[in-house]
Amino acid sequence: MPEIDHCVHLRDLLAAQRTILEKHLSEHKWFRHIPDEEEGKEDFIREFGWVMREFYCGFACPDRFECEIAQEYLPKDAKKGQPQT
Repeated sequence: MPEIDHCVHLRDLLAAQRTILEKHLSEHKWFRHIPDEEEGKEDFIREFGWVMREFYCGFACPDRFECEIAQEYLPKDAKKGQPQT
């Protein structure tokens, strides 16, 4: 399989992020004392966007072993081009 140098699963990543955001936004706004919905979304993404991306790209993306971008997010014991057993 050829190496991937751009995200071909961006829609999947964004859908996963949206699902997580919608599930946890109310609690996040309450915890941070943020009354505004949009401000809450921005704060949530600023705080947790990197975690969601790292998890998706490193553990869930079906092309993570061939993806140039995902290499930095793979678990340390994973080898490029080889799924973990």
